[in-house]
Amino acid sequence: MHGMILKPADLDYSDLEKFGRVTIEYTSRGVEITVDGFEFSETGTCRQHGAKAMAWARDVLACEIEANRLIPGGHMVSCSGLDQEMLENESTGK
Repeated sequence: MHGMILKPADLDYSDLEKFGRVTIEYTSRGVEITVDGFEFSETGTCRQHGAKAMAWARDVLACEIEANRLIPGGHMVSCSGLDQEMLENESTGK
């Protein structure tokens, strides 16, 4: 606001520390996007914070769309901090 145009660097979410949620809804007021729960190590304005979260969601969705386009039923899977046994337990619901 105040006429400030965000720079591409303002959308760099490499400082993401905690994943949150981006909700897209269509309401009587039109399309509404709500961002909550994200944490970044570099603080900025609320506008920068929301833009970083939406840039992250945009990139995740772009990967998911491309996987689905290339492989029927395809989707992106990411695991962090799991060994093979934990991964197998996760996939079998144990």
